[in-house]
Amino acid sequence: MAALIVFAVLAVLLFGSAWAHPGDAWIGDERDPHLFIWYLGWTPRQLAALHNPFFTTDLNYPGGVNLMWNTAIFVPATLLWPVTATFGPIVSYNVMATAAVALSALLGYLAARRLIENHLMAAAAGLLYGFSPYMIAQSMRHPHVTIALWPPLALLLLHEILVRQQRSPVVMGCLLGLAAAVQLLTSEEILASTALVAAIGIPLLCLLHRHEAAVRAPRAVMALGTATVCFAILAGFPLLFQFIGPQRVSGLMQPQNTYVSDALAFIVPPAAMRLSTSGSIAVAGGFSGNASENDAYVGIPLIVLFTAAAALRWHVPFARWAALLTALTALLSLGPWLHVGGHVTAIPLPWAAIGNLPLLQNMLPGRLMLFAFLGIGIVVGEMAGGAIRAGPKKGAVAAAALAVALVPLTPRLPFVSTDATAPAFFRAGGEAAQLPPRGATLVTPFSNNHSSEAMFWQATAGYSFRMAEGEAFVPGQPRPTLGPPRSHLQSTLDALDHGGVAPTSSEDRLQALHELSALGVSSIVAGPSPGHDQIVQYLTALLGRPPAQSGGVDVWWDVTPSI
Repeated sequence: MAALIVFAVLAVLLFGSAWAHPGDAWIGDERDPHLFIWYLGWTPRQLAALHNPFFTTDLNYPGGVNLMWNTAIFVPATLLWPVTATFGPIVSYNVMATAAVALSALLGYLAARRLIENHLMAAAAGLLYGFSPYMIAQSMRHPHVTIALWPPLALLLLHEILVRQQRSPVVMGCLLGLAAAVQLLTSEEILASTALVAAIGIPLLCLLHRHEAAVRAPRAVMALGTATVCFAILAGFPLLFQFIGPQRVSGLMQPQNTYVSDALAFIVPPAAMRLSTSGSIAVAGGFSGNASENDAYVGIPLIVLFTAAAALRWHVPFARWAALLTALTALLSLGPWLHVGGHVTAIPLPWAAIGNLPLLQNMLPGRLMLFAFLGIGIVVGEMAGGAIRAGPKKGAVAAAALAVALVPLTPRLPFVSTDATAPAFFRAGGEAAQLPPRGATLVTPFSNNHSSEAMFWQATAGYSFRMAEGEAFVPGQPRPTLGPPRSHLQSTLDALDHGGVAPTSSEDRLQALHELSALGVSSIVAGPSPGHDQIVQYLTALLGRPPAQSGGVDVWWDVTPSI
């Protein structure tokens, strides 16, 4: 309880800029939090109506979206239902993002405590895991991968199943299967990446302890078999819906060799770190991916301490195993080809051998640093704990070294927060409630991989209308698209929002009207955006009439596209 309280207080302090006005600002930047705020309101709404939570036509109408292929956070949205209903989805999002960090640190502490005798050093390991640069970076946009309770929980359960074997293998197998099913409906990516690390860690454990592995194999196999059966029963329907249900996705969803750890990212502090400088920020800005995927900063002091701890505690079996697995995980995070300072070299890496496998091709290698931070915390925590047992002088030196190594990982405050503003049209009492339930509403800025504001506005309006768009993965050719498959109208609206010139040919008008008709668009709303005025001019010419103005937006009611 003391650890939980400390971690919770630290998490609130970290995100204090949003908690100063929790209903008017959210934790993180202005992009992907829109999606999760949408999910937090939509899932309870579906469950309350006894509708399928895995599919929606509120987005990408009329085709709809298979949400099992998206980051729909079903379990967190359900658990936070009372918060969402009472205080709204923005407060609920802030609770989720804050609890993700605090609870991940707590589970990291509990897992480390199983292996480290000194509770204070185990707490330091949990602190490193829950407040790592990975968690800081991902908290800007991606709470589905900061709700990282599963990796340390899996470590605890697998340690009991494979090593201690003091409890019933059937009971432990059921718990492992249940936890995996819950994780599937929280973040499928974290489930898959944990399975990958386990697929490396378990054989490594067996290789290092061949005799013990043979003795423990029967009970371990029984427990893992039970876990598989339990998981299949609990997760069977969601997985069947994902792989054979409507709007299922296949092929590459993410660019390969982009979201990886740069070799310099381990030692160059990014902007989110307190010790970053203009020079380090410039270097980190050249890495592939984006700031929220720059997960690998460990810092030279902690790298040196980890290396020394691995060497000094090599004789300790679990420390040797954890050090090797941590190094392998960090190596895999580099992706298929070595990146150095943003430059892609011709040096192949181990990920190239496995990255194209069906279950791994859409995994982002850089996010494997989550597991590396847990391993680093366990190894250096065990070393410090051993030094404390050896005497006060050695203990003081080890604790001081650990404190110094953690200083560069201190985040820069205040943490990024975004004002939760929506046009009055979509808020309570606005005219969004009068949008026709038939057909769909087209909202600009168009919601796809470039923008998700329209989804936030739809959630603010209580999902009172369906949209012909949405930042969600749907089938496409030759690969899935994040948003509706590219169309002439979508490309035109995106271009106008980025300073483009409106097309005026008759062919363009015919194509745009045809697409509006095919989508069943019955109304159009032009919201605030960089190209708002140009979009309004284009749509006015396209529809042959000006819009009505309402609550900070421009609206074309009763759209009946005629070609």
